[in-house]
Amino acid sequence: MKSKIVFAVLFFFVLINFSTSVSQEIQNPKSKIQIHNPWVRVAAQGANTALFFVIENTGEKPDTLISAESKIADIVEVHETYAKENDMMGMREVKFVAVPSKSKVEFKPRSLHVMLIDVVKDLRIGDKIHVVLTFKHAGKIKVKAVVQEMPIMGGMKH
Repeated sequence: MKSKIVFAVLFFFVLINFSTSVSQEIQNPKSKIQIHNPWVRVAAQGANTALFFVIENTGEKPDTLISAESKIADIVEVHETYAKENDMMGMREVKFVAVPSKSKVEFKPRSLHVMLIDVVKDLRIGDKIHVVLTFKHAGKIKVKAVVQEMPIMGGMKH
């Protein structure tokens, strides 16, 4: 009986530890660039989707996101959403994103995002994907993002 209780308690702690870490970023704790809350939208194989997160620069110097890469999609690009004429929205690739010192830059729906074009497999709720973000000074930062539904928002569909 006692061993069953010990096993149940250990299992519970392992489960909690695992569930709180699945969407955490894999990064160097000494880096001045940190990636928080990475998530990606659900998508079918061959479709496009987007990755969202927050970049935090805790350093004294600015840095620049210069690229993103992943094996989950044929093409990976950093995009921004912008207003076009007639209250329409559009998307375009950006070559870099400046991250000022002591600041955060949010990649979110209808704003900056990493576009994953032609995903190579279905992305279902709870799946995890790996993306590498490359910064001018911080170098490559590996990110593990969890797949989830897009929050309900009015207006433009991506």
